[in-house]
Amino acid sequence: MNAIATAWSVELLKLRRSVVAWVVTPLLVVIVPLASVGSVALARSPDLSGPAAGKFGAFATGPLAVACLEVCGQILSVATLGAGGFAAAWTFGREFGEGTVGALFGLPVPRRSIALAKGLLLLCWLTACVLLAVAVTIGASMVVGGKLGPDAWLAAGIGLGAGSLGVGLALPFAWVATVTRSALGTAGVLVGLVAVTQVIVVLGAGSWFPYAVPSLWAGAGGPEASAGIGPAAVLLTAAVAPAGLAAVGWAWARLSDV
Repeated sequence: MNAIATAWSVELLKLRRSVVAWVVTPLLVVIVPLASVGSVALARSPDLSGPAAGKFGAFATGPLAVACLEVCGQILSVATLGAGGFAAAWTFGREFGEGTVGALFGLPVPRRSIALAKGLLLLCWLTACVLLAVAVTIGASMVVGGKLGPDAWLAAGIGLGAGSLGVGLALPFAWVATVTRSALGTAGVLVGLVAVTQVIVVLGAGSWFPYAVPSLWAGAGGPEASAGIGPAAVLLTAAVAPAGLAAVGWAWARLSDV
C-alpha cells in the first residue's frame, strides 16, 4: 500500500498539470449539465419543428427536473467512456510515446503499483466529475424552475450509475495502451469499439454487452430498452473496471524491451 500511495502522489501531480485534466474536467462538470438543460429547453420551445422536434420529443413534456437529469444521464453514459478512454490512452500511452517508461525500471516502486495508482486515480477523478456533473445539473434544473421529486432523484441516481459505469468501462483502454504502446492506437481501438457497440445494439444484443449497458440503462434506447437492463447486466458491466485494473497491473509487471 505504501508503494501505491507513493505512486499515487506522483501520478496526481502529473494529472493536475496535464492538458487532459484541464479539458476533460470542465467538459464533464460544466458542458454536460449545460447541454442537458439546454436540450430540454430546446425540446420545450414552441418554435421547434421538423426532425429536431421528433428527436427531442421525449423531453418535451413531464417534470422539468426529471427530463434534465435523464438527458444528463444519457450524455454522461457516452461522455465518460470517451473522455475516460482518451484519458487512459494519454496516461499510459504517453510513457511509451515520450520514452519515459524505461526510467520506471529504476524506481523502488514496483511497476504494477505504478499502473494500479494510475488506474485508480483515473477512476476516482472521473467518478468525482460524474458526481459533480449530476449535482450541477440538479442545481441548474432548479434554477430554471424544476422541482425535485422522487422521479427526479431516481433519474439522478440512474445518471450517476450510468456515468460511473462508463468510467469503469474506460479502464481496459489502459491495458490497450500498454499492449499497443501507443496513445493514438488506443484512441483508434476506442472509436472502433464504439462502432461495434452500435452494431450490437441494432442487432438487439445490447442489454448484455457491457459497453452498451450504461446508455441503454440511462434511456438512450427508449423506456423499453431501459427496463430491459437488469441487475445482472449492471453487475457484469461493473466487473469490467476491476478486470481492467488487474489486466493493466499484470501487463506492467511484465514490461520488457522498453
